[in-house]
Amino acid sequence: MSIPPAAEPSQYRVTFFFGPEPVEHQPDQLRCVFNVKKRSWKGGVQVGVDIAQEYVEEARRALGFSSWLEHHLRTSSPEEQEDAMRRADELFVQSVCTCALTLALHAGIEQHNQVIPAAGFADELRQIITEQPGQVTDLIRSELDLGQNSDS
Repeated sequence: MSIPPAAEPSQYRVTFFFGPEPVEHQPDQLRCVFNVKKRSWKGGVQVGVDIAQEYVEEARRALGFSSWLEHHLRTSSPEEQEDAMRRADELFVQSVCTCALTLALHAGIEQHNQVIPAAGFADELRQIITEQPGQVTDLIRSELDLGQNSDS
């Protein structure tokens, strides 16, 4: 199965709203919320993306996120490294949720506020992390202003 790239032009305009935050009554889940507007809709909707903390840890290990981050911060000052490390965990969850939302948008969503369980896209997310890790790391690299280089 081919997974469409997150950067593909879309009929949706997506804006990150907030998160990750713990999901009420589900302490092992995190939620990121996005504002989503489709060109044909008169207004936008809020779409939450839930993800299990266990899956986040699995994704970090599969991506080698700690090593990746350390590699990109090696030339930064200690203060910059400390700031980046504080933000990196939050940005990682936001990035994985963004990937799950992109998958949901490609599948099509209706015009109403909703929550998408990332477990519904777990296999596709694993495939992205394995085959297209830049879809996760590019957002983090950009937000932390880590610059571009040839490795993911």
